[in-house]
Amino acid sequence: MICTKLKTLTFVLLMLAFGGVNAQLTLIIPNDTIFVALDEVGSEEIVAHWDVFNDTFIPLELMCSRTYVSTVTPYNYPFVLGAEGSYEKFCWGPLCYNYGTDASSTNSSLLVNMQPVTTNDTFIAYFYPNDVIGTTTFEYCFHPVGDVSGGNCGQITYVVTATAAVEVMTPIEMSISAVYPNPLVDQGSIDFSIPQGSTGTIIIRDVTGKILSETTDLVMNGSIQLESSDFMAGIFFSTLVVDGHSASTKRFVVIR
Repeated sequence: MICTKLKTLTFVLLMLAFGGVNAQLTLIIPNDTIFVALDEVGSEEIVAHWDVFNDTFIPLELMCSRTYVSTVTPYNYPFVLGAEGSYEKFCWGPLCYNYGTDASSTNSSLLVNMQPVTTNDTFIAYFYPNDVIGTTTFEYCFHPVGDVSGGNCGQITYVVTATAAVEVMTPIEMSISAVYPNPLVDQGSIDFSIPQGSTGTIIIRDVTGKILSETTDLVMNGSIQLESSDFMAGIFFSTLVVDGHSASTKRFVVIR
């Protein structure tokens, strides 16, 4: 079993004065990339822990939802015992959920009740490569029941190679910025950085994982432009892929 402790998820209460005072929860996103070699991990799972911190002055009752941003092929979902492909599960609150579960229980007794300025350390993400090489990204959102947009999300990317001897670029060497401005209302941009000698692609997906656009043959440093008119209103993901490896995935919102 390989374990890693990821950054803390922090909930911050923002007071916005517009026709009254509204509370909106936002997140300091702890996106992380974990590199794994099959000759090191074997059949063991990869375990990641997040601490969720309520930095507001109000109590929160939260569930957890999981979204596939991108997955390897084959991927075992819906999960079938003994089938080929990578798979995952997660724990939140008093329960660990079955492989491939999309969201924790909405039962009030199983929600995580967080008092103001407290930390919850029950979230654990398990990933099982199951002998499949490639890159998989999950987004986990912590939110009130029925209100994903009112919560906060973070992503974990697993880059699985066959052997530890394979050189893999680090996220520091290749990266993209979040879409700015975010939310995207009219026009926006994404900045990218790609190591010399490599070529990159920026892929835009919706929440179902469907590819909406691909900007290819990117080199060195630069930016691409986005138009909100090219999207429906909602949540989207931008992923930079360099030489077959997912360097970073960012989340953005389009308002129409």
